[in-house]
Amino acid sequence: MRKKEKFEKNEIIRLIQEELKNIDQLQRELVNYHGNTHLYRRAKGSILHDFYNICERIFETICRKVNGEIPMVIEWHKKLLYQMTIDLGEIRPAVLSKNLAAELDEYLAFRHLFRNIYGFELESGRLDRLVEKFPKVVDLFKKEIKKFLKKL
Repeated sequence: MRKKEKFEKNEIIRLIQEELKNIDQLQRELVNYHGNTHLYRRAKGSILHDFYNICERIFETICRKVNGEIPMVIEWHKKLLYQMTIDLGEIRPAVLSKNLAAELDEYLAFRHLFRNIYGFELESGRLDRLVEKFPKVVDLFKKEIKKFLKKL
């Protein structure tokens, strides 16, 4: 392996590890929000929004630094997510399982909703379901990302 390749891999690993620390911060913040007032819903919604932003930054880093480009097509956010489930042979292994990608797709859809409605319009049912699943999804995400980094 050439020195430049090793540096790029180390840089990718460092960038992704920093984003994983950001997820830890979100997990710490989320435990402080109990209740169902509109302010709590806004706060929880913001944390879920940020979670998917972090996931997507990781995917973008992988696409830019490993794949070489980000798909720039209609619905590129969804395409980027599902691209992470594909093993690209010598370029890179799959980053995520298809099951995790399906779970993350719900957070992607929520992020889109969150950006396009007023905070007071957030519905408790959907928000609570995503908050309830959050620890499990985060743990699985971190495990799969760390597994990918080891293979990288």
